[in-house]
Amino acid sequence: MAVGKEEVEEIVKARTDKREYRRIVLPNSLEVLLISDPDTDKCAASMDVSVGAFSDPDGLEGLAHFLEHMLFYASEKYPLEDSYSKYIIEHGGRTNAYTSSEHTNYYFDINADAFEEALDRFAQFFINPLMSADATMREIKAVDSENQKNLLSDGWRMNQLQKHLSAADHPYHKFSTGQELTLDYNKNSLTQCS
Repeated sequence: MAVGKEEVEEIVKARTDKREYRRIVLPNSLEVLLISDPDTDKCAASMDVSVGAFSDPDGLEGLAHFLEHMLFYASEKYPLEDSYSKYIIEHGGRTNAYTSSEHTNYYFDINADAFEEALDRFAQFFINPLMSADATMREIKAVDSENQKNLLSDGWRMNQLQKHLSAADHPYHKFSTGQELTLDYNKNSLTQCS
């Protein structure tokens, strides 16, 4: 099955690393690193998107984080909400994601016999995600709840202080987690008009 043009380059690895590696570039320029380890009973995949909190537009702080949450819900091919997460859990796996300043990373692991369908479900996040109004409001509240939880963390508060003290014109200065006030367009626009 020829899915892309294989890049001819040596992948440097430790002498003790017995896994096999292959890098391919798909026709859409997506770079893929395949790692084969016959000694493991799990399969895993990760997708890193080069967009993070620094890309949040002014007035919608936390948008990248919010979108990270939204992609987990449903896709055109798998429209039942949370069916991806349920499938992963039912097949001995786990899944998560995180948003950093310049990247958003999604990942999962699963029992080897369920990997192919899990990978298809995962890929649909990025091909045809569904974002219903109900799910949107629930995830705005989930992001807000995560922010409220973070307020109790000394590490998070120190991070926010560093951001606040940084140059106001640098994207690091922005509030990146998001909360209901920054993500709910109706509340956001009312606040800006006041």
